[in-house]
Amino acid sequence: MARRCAVCGRRAQVGSKISHADNVTKRKFRINLQRVKVKLHGEAKRVLVCTRCLHAGKVTKVK
Repeated sequence: MARRCAVCGRRAQVGSKISHADNVTKRKFRINLQRVKVKLHGEAKRVLVCTRCLHAGKVTKVK
């Protein structure tokens, strides 16, 4: 399962980690994904959804 949002398609971004000595190494900024049961295309499915989509109300949770 890919680490991306099932609703908006967001995924990890690449950036730089800069130490106090100004050493630069690559790092990943991972998004906050939650595994929730949502209603997609009329059926209940358990998918990974980012918290931005959950907070915005782009999905309807199923109990």
